[in-house]
Amino acid sequence: MKILLGTHNKGKIKEIVEMLGDLPIEIVTLPDSDREEPEENGKTYFENALKKARFYAEKYGIPALSDDSGLEIDALNGKPGILSARFLGEDTPFDIKIEKILEMMKNAKNRSARFRTVAVIYFPETGKILHTEGIVEGEILRSPQKKEGSGFGYDPIFKPNGFDKSFSMLGKKVKNKISHRANALKKLKEILKKEFSEVKNDGD
Repeated sequence: MKILLGTHNKGKIKEIVEMLGDLPIEIVTLPDSDREEPEENGKTYFENALKKARFYAEKYGIPALSDDSGLEIDALNGKPGILSARFLGEDTPFDIKIEKILEMMKNAKNRSARFRTVAVIYFPETGKILHTEGIVEGEILRSPQKKEGSGFGYDPIFKPNGFDKSFSMLGKKVKNKISHRANALKKLKEILKKEFSEVKNDGD
């Protein structure tokens, strides 16, 4: 079974491959030349994730996995939330996005926040949809903690509960155990295992 990853985000691809790589599936990535993307105008993470998964699944004729994630900051009324990737514009570097968020929160006493991910696999032949949600609670740091080559996006300013370092500083081994995407993918992995088991039993 092949599953296409509907993203060009290399950090995201690494996380997904490391999480699902031991399943009996062939993980396929988009060709670099394919820069066509559906418009993410859904009102929920699920709508956006499904839109992307369906778009790529129908384009390439194989099941596709996409997700939509956001950083929800309580002091900013849940922003940037579903607009996290597009905050200040999609092409704006995350260092600038982070700088702006820290500026917006300079007087905030409540720094609680969470990362939320919804992951979706869409099967083009049947229209079947598998989806899960993952959340990790934490807080926004007062300045970035960044380690070269580790973490991406808003990771340098997010400290998960129970740890004293940012996602970026914790490194991928720890992050892949506790992150929002990891939580969603763990649930998705269990669903896929069940799917494979049922297919095998039907074959017997």
